[in-house]
Amino acid sequence: MDTAGGIRSARLGRVATGSGHFAVLAIDHVRSFATTVRPDNPDSLTMDDIRAAKLRLIEGLAPHAGAVLVDPGFLVSLYTTRREALSGTGVILGIEDGDYEDVTTGPRLLPGWDVQRAAGLGVDAVKISVYFDPDGDTTAGENFVADVVAQCEQAGMPLFCEPLALYDEPADRRRAVLEGVKLFGALGADVLKLQFPHSGPHPLSAHEWIDSCREIDRLSPVPWTILSEGGDYGLFREQLRTACGSGASGFLAGRAVWREAATGERTLSSGTDRLDELRAIAVTDGVAWDRRTGP
Repeated sequence: MDTAGGIRSARLGRVATGSGHFAVLAIDHVRSFATTVRPDNPDSLTMDDIRAAKLRLIEGLAPHAGAVLVDPGFLVSLYTTRREALSGTGVILGIEDGDYEDVTTGPRLLPGWDVQRAAGLGVDAVKISVYFDPDGDTTAGENFVADVVAQCEQAGMPLFCEPLALYDEPADRRRAVLEGVKLFGALGADVLKLQFPHSGPHPLSAHEWIDSCREIDRLSPVPWTILSEGGDYGLFREQLRTACGSGASGFLAGRAVWREAATGERTLSSGTDRLDELRAIAVTDGVAWDRRTGP
């Protein structure tokens, strides 16, 4: 393995659990954070309010995760004032210019940010999201991912790639997610961060869920994880069981874990309990990233 590849592998290990699974607390939300915390009046939250709310969540929940996923603005602020809050915790930095409320903007990095700047902050990995239409022209998205992969290879930085499929009907979701694995899985990212291939409640027969996740595992040339998409916690827990039992290496979860703790509906312990439960599922049922042999 070349030097950059060895550094990249070592850094990826720092955002995994000791067993080699991904149990990542996602709090990289920017515009959507205020909407989640105060849906009736998101504009009433100042940037200082948002930073304070995120800091509270990280201080309470990060010790229960293998790593945290944060946005650059928050990380720079945190490193200026409370760097010790992330001491001993792996850090993944989301560097794309986009959020869950903006699905029409073409893929691009945040102004002034690239992989080299992220590496200069000492983070362990970077993450990019890219929306794509499986029935449309995906050239821009593929070029975007390939460019960031090249930057990561030069910097020895692991990359989590999150292809977010756009589809019209719930029945189209499985095909769209699988197409994302085909389109973006072979471009050189280290880990795929994927939507679960089905929406809605757990079916009476679990075979459909299992078959879809096994197909993801067959198609993906790299370790893969699932994201919670801000959904119901109980549903996500069952999705994670199926995904990890079918070859996934863990999860990156945000609002499904911390929404009620952020709004004050429940205490922080609700989030720590959820993270502990999800982490146990990933470690017990999932495939360690460094033991995966590919499709």
